[in-house]
Amino acid sequence: MARRVMSEKYNDSCLRIFALIKMFVESDAPFAEVIKLFADENGNLTQKCNVTLNKYMNTLDLCGIKVKKRKNKYYLQKMPYSIHLNEHELYAVSLMKSAMSFLPKGKVKTSLVTFIQDLELRYDRNTKNLNKVVASTRNFNLSFYFMQFEKQITQCENYCQEKNKLDLSYVGEEAKVVNIVCVPEEIIYTDDIVCLRVYESLTRQNIDIPIDKITNINVLEAKDNSAEKVCTSVIFTLKGNLAKSYKLRDWETLESKNSDGSITVCNRGEDFQALSIRLFKYQDNCVVEAPKYLKNNIKKLINNTLKNYS
Repeated sequence: MARRVMSEKYNDSCLRIFALIKMFVESDAPFAEVIKLFADENGNLTQKCNVTLNKYMNTLDLCGIKVKKRKNKYYLQKMPYSIHLNEHELYAVSLMKSAMSFLPKGKVKTSLVTFIQDLELRYDRNTKNLNKVVASTRNFNLSFYFMQFEKQITQCENYCQEKNKLDLSYVGEEAKVVNIVCVPEEIIYTDDIVCLRVYESLTRQNIDIPIDKITNINVLEAKDNSAEKVCTSVIFTLKGNLAKSYKLRDWETLESKNSDGSITVCNRGEDFQALSIRLFKYQDNCVVEAPKYLKNNIKKLINNTLKNYS
């Protein structure tokens, strides 16, 4: 089969198509720069240049390359291989770019850099705009943070692996030092902050504590007893018709029937947040007796509700 020889005109058209695509991919292209691609050999622009440009633009459109013209500028809207990412996905890409700074020079780092560059070239217009917002509102430079707290992070990772029970102090809200007994769960990476997630059995809650806010850690036991995660009991009293109709859950026991017709219930193992919301629904027919933490939590719910009507 005879090999087809491409004409000089055909080759010139291909080069112009590729040059046009390159301009649109790299940035928003001014009309004055685009039309120069179709000037004659002396660099002169004629009316024929506009006609030729329109033909090329129609060709791009047929190939799935969507370009919009607005205020004498061309904006690339879509490529046949364009990629759309949401904010969380762009955040993950930015974290990957930051993490690459820790890698030594070599094939792995070069491959990752090439991969990220190829990925960013394929962002559709919405993703490019969103990426600018994400980049301007997030701090992804983790290197200084990690170098400063490298030892603390490593130690906390060891605590998580060993499941040591800890007596931990940290700086909380309003710069107040908080002391808790807890079990470390895992290391959490949020934005440019590393947190130690711990489980506090007293409140039955997971707490994320920034590494740089931890002031002191003492190991209490070599291993955690998982039963402690559900050992805190909640005592509450129910009154009125609710006391008569209330059905005990599987994890609840009736502590006493009182002379005024109320009943006292002991709840073991229910999530504090879910229990707080449930008891709050009982309104004045329910009184939390213990622990103090849950009583304060119910008070907070009531006060926050009252603020909506003040």
